[in-house]
Amino acid sequence: MAIVSIESSNLSSEQKSRIGERVITALQHEGIAPGSVVVLFQPERGDIYLDGLLVQVQVDAPAAVPAAPAPRAAAPVQEAAPAFKTKARRSKPELEDMKNRLMSALQDKGSLSSFEAQVALDLKDCDWAPATLRRLFTELEETKLIVKNGQKRGTRYVWKGIASTPQSAPAVKLVKAESEES
Repeated sequence: MAIVSIESSNLSSEQKSRIGERVITALQHEGIAPGSVVVLFQPERGDIYLDGLLVQVQVDAPAAVPAAPAPRAAAPVQEAAPAFKTKARRSKPELEDMKNRLMSALQDKGSLSSFEAQVALDLKDCDWAPATLRRLFTELEETKLIVKNGQKRGTRYVWKGIASTPQSAPAVKLVKAESEES
C-alpha cells in the first residue's frame, strides 16, 4: 500500500479532494493500483526554515480539523467504481457487455489502441483491463471483425466488420417457379 502524506495548513476539503485525486492518478500512471493508495493530509508539525530564514511558524490551534477529511481523498475513486470493476472475475454477461461496448467504440473511431480502448470503456483504473481487452481483441480478430496492426505499444486494432448492424433485414422469400411441362 502506498501512503502519501501531505503536511499543510489551510486547505479546504475541495482542495484536498482535488490534490488527492491528482496524486492517485499520477501514481496510477506509474503502475500503482488506485485502490492501494492512501493520501493523508496532516497539519504542519513544526517551524519551517529555508536557507537559514524562518519561513513559517507552527500554529497549534487548528490541529484537529485538517486530519478528519483524510479518508475522503481516496474514497471517491473506490466508491465511484461499478461493482464489476473491483471483482476478481467478471461474469459472462459483463464480458459480453464490455465486448459490445468495445465493438461500438471501434465502429465509432475506426481503430483503437489498447490504452484508447481502456479510456473509451472507462477501465483505465482497472488492473485487469489490459489482459481482458487483449482477450476481447483476439476474439474479434478471430471472427474477422478487426485487424491487428503493429506490435507491442504500437499495436492498433482496426475495425473491418459491418459498420452498423441492420435493424431488420427483409426476409428472403423463396418461390418455386412453375414448370412449363404441366
